[in-house]
Amino acid sequence: MLVLSLVSSAFFVANVVAHVSAANSVIHSSSSSSSSSTTIATNSATPKATPKPGAKRGLAYAATNPSDILKANNTASVVSWVYNWGLNPPDYLADSGIEFIPMQWGAADIENLAVTVKGLGAKTLLAFNEPDFDQQSNMNATYAAQLWMQYIEPLKDSGVRLGGPAISSGATGQPWLTDFMAACSQCTIDFIPFHWYGDGTGGFYDYLYQLHGQFPNQTLWITEFAETSSNDSVVLDFLNQTTTTLDGLDWVERYAWFGYFVRRHRISVRLQP
Repeated sequence: MLVLSLVSSAFFVANVVAHVSAANSVIHSSSSSSSSSTTIATNSATPKATPKPGAKRGLAYAATNPSDILKANNTASVVSWVYNWGLNPPDYLADSGIEFIPMQWGAADIENLAVTVKGLGAKTLLAFNEPDFDQQSNMNATYAAQLWMQYIEPLKDSGVRLGGPAISSGATGQPWLTDFMAACSQCTIDFIPFHWYGDGTGGFYDYLYQLHGQFPNQTLWITEFAETSSNDSVVLDFLNQTTTTLDGLDWVERYAWFGYFVRRHRISVRLQP
């Protein structure tokens, strides 16, 4: 017998790979919530980017092996961007040939944000990772709005597109976002990121369309999402279905599966019947 190692996220990186083994993720968010209607102040002069299908795909880069990014940058890849929840990319991401998008994860060191973003030459910024969740950036919505206006909003003058706080799909997510929008009525939000984890495409689509209904004039980014089943076939089916759907929605600007880390499975393959 021959022992093979298969790259877990290969389908997402290049969907021509037929023998993919889909990865299950470390889950830190629950998957159901309800919302009330709210509005958002937008800058009508800021154009909405509408990438072609396939160009939307990004990587939530959770790998610990720097060489893993090389598997995402090849001629078959449809990955166009990458982030790692930080502002300053390590060399292996900065030099990967894939657009790196910085994130202001929480309040720490936010006073240095403008200098860092300008130094990177970044054209897009992600802000505040799951501020509604006490195990993530855990920020009061009013305080987050104050930080936004003081440190993030001025980056618009440098032509940086600003992604709103990335809420979780837990019960606290949409209420937190509603409170933030009310407190930050003068903020310029170019797109709204969110996360989703759960079981089955139905729950994912429900949450996706809830947010679209709440903010119909905004494009959405799904910066973390995953099927939580431990069955690889179920995960792969979910991945196939949702990426096809997301590529066809013009109000979904970009998305990133959680997460891109190479998990090798030792499997036995018989060379002869």
